Amino acid sequence: MTRILLIAVLACSHVAAASAAARAGETCMNDWSVAAVVVRKEGLTTVEQLTKLAAKSGAGNIIRTTLCDVDGTYVYRIVLKEENGKLKSMTVDARKPFAR
Repeated sequence: MTRILLIAVLACSHVAAASAAARAGETCMNDWSVAAVVVRKEGLTTVEQLTKLAAKSGAGNIIRTTLCDVDGTYVYRIVLKEENGKLKSMTVDARKPFAR
């Protein structure tokens, strides 16, 4: 039951994120074979590094990551699972995520 609820929540958050991105004129890459090329070419933080930084910052464990281009600035749209089990959506700079 919990697994079904998690899948439903993730599906809804993905639809909401896609809708918001389309309204704002953003370009998001759902295909990681394409996104990985951009990450290497642009020198962006890798998903592996992003996962470690999220855990170190106390943000939580990353459940989903999408790379987006917002007016020439790359960002990661992420879904995190917090320590209390709640899911949280967050947008971080793809060059300096979790920077303070």
